[in-house]
Amino acid sequence: MGNRVPLKQLLQREGIVVAPGCHDALGAKIIESAGFDAVYMTGNGTSASAIGKPDLGFLTMTEMVSRARGIVSAVDIPVISDADTGYGNRNNVIRTVQEYEASGVSAIHLEDQVTPKKCGAMSGIELISIEEHVDKIQAAIQARKDENFLIIGRSDARGTKGLAEAIERGKAYAAAGADLILIEMLESVDEMKEVARKIDAPLMFNYVEHTKIPNLTIQQFQDLGFKLLAYPLSSTFYYAKTMMDLMRTLKETGSTESFQEQMLKIHDYEKFLGIEKYR
Repeated sequence: MGNRVPLKQLLQREGIVVAPGCHDALGAKIIESAGFDAVYMTGNGTSASAIGKPDLGFLTMTEMVSRARGIVSAVDIPVISDADTGYGNRNNVIRTVQEYEASGVSAIHLEDQVTPKKCGAMSGIELISIEEHVDKIQAAIQARKDENFLIIGRSDARGTKGLAEAIERGKAYAAAGADLILIEMLESVDEMKEVARKIDAPLMFNYVEHTKIPNLTIQQFQDLGFKLLAYPLSSTFYYAKTMMDLMRTLKETGSTESFQEQMLKIHDYEKFLGIEKYR
């Protein structure tokens, strides 16, 4: 952890920072071993993996921070975490920032939904006012102790109030001092270009498969002007599908033999987890 390059420093370099998502420490270690510079802790995937429930605001702040702390301790790259709505009003946001910062997380994003929130890809999302979320962002900035701990202002307005409202909110959150702006669920390249043109702040993008978001490469996201790119649910989706296939096959055939070539061997698995450090 002592050699971790601050996310703020990575973002000052040329090019885009890519942060694949994970819902546990093992996933984070795999992401790091693949050579990525940062990792994103998904709230949706954490809700599924920790309590087996959809992303509807069931997890508490302390549950999320506990999972984040384990992920941070497992890797030497910055961890960016979903912090939902800050788990309440501006006072709750202050404690949220204090707890996430103490856990070693490098950045959190705060979304402008009502509490309890929903996954940004769901329908029926309700928003708080621009003024209330600006107040929460300002409270978050004042609460942090280290300027390297980044506050990302997120808006979920695109799906419910339209692009113009989402951009207005993004501009307001940038003016309030957010270090990056995240506009969820943009549906076209033209929308992405408009966001980049109208919001004068570093931009983050969450790429979620099987939504209206166009399929673009990392290079294309970079060319559009995004500075931080997360793939929040890719690994969770793949894990769930692979587990379903494995369990169905075991139930139907009574054997895992057809999957064994796709599995890590136990010694390789233990080596990856660093067992030699403890012998």
